[in-house]
Amino acid sequence: MTTQNCVDPWDAAEQAKELQFSNIIWGQCEAKSWWCVLEKGIGKVEFDPQVHSPDQQRTAIDIIIHPLTDMGLTFDLARNMIAESREWASFVLPSIRDLGVSPKEINGKWVKVQTVPVTDKASNPVTYTDSNGAVKEKTTIKFLAVFPNEEACRADYLANSGKVPQPDTQYAGGNGNSNGNQERDTALKFLKVYVENACRGQSDLQAIRSQLATQLAQQPLISKYFTVDSPEVVQMIANNMSK
Repeated sequence: MTTQNCVDPWDAAEQAKELQFSNIIWGQCEAKSWWCVLEKGIGKVEFDPQVHSPDQQRTAIDIIIHPLTDMGLTFDLARNMIAESREWASFVLPSIRDLGVSPKEINGKWVKVQTVPVTDKASNPVTYTDSNGAVKEKTTIKFLAVFPNEEACRADYLANSGKVPQPDTQYAGGNGNSNGNQERDTALKFLKVYVENACRGQSDLQAIRSQLATQLAQQPLISKYFTVDSPEVVQMIANNMSK
């Protein structure tokens, strides 16, 4: 039972469970790189060729993921690292390259990322001591997907989170008086993500149709215009199975 179903807050408190937060975030990436030096007791400072020797020069990488508002998160995911470090060279950089994207292209992109533990060459967790003296395992960012726009990022989030897309101006892009065509176009874009997910790694047509039938029935915006037997769905399935 959720708190919305409880009349008395104490009833909700008695039934409450600790919230479990996913380590996957969908959002917009802000990334920058700059020349720096590492100064003892200070950390990264901007490289100045008039002050610092060339062998001190390092490459700083700052990455911030601003979550989709749909996720309801009140914080950004930020990581600051040195490009010459194992964290960047062995974890973050390969995940970007695996998506066919250059690191210099990720700034401003809509992405799907996951926090993963940083390990040493022996696969042991890398730890650090926080400001309170607690020893914690170091984590970094692994890029899982890059989307062409915010709408595609949102569609993937909704398809994987189980949340129901709402036919309002937030998704339809209207001004409060969006017409049926705009709403249908929005539903079609969400539909594409559901079909792609159902077809991924699956060659059994009936299994795909069965999964889609269940999922589409649970999505009011999509099921208002499409069913598993709709020509658009049939064509999407055929296109995905032929890949």
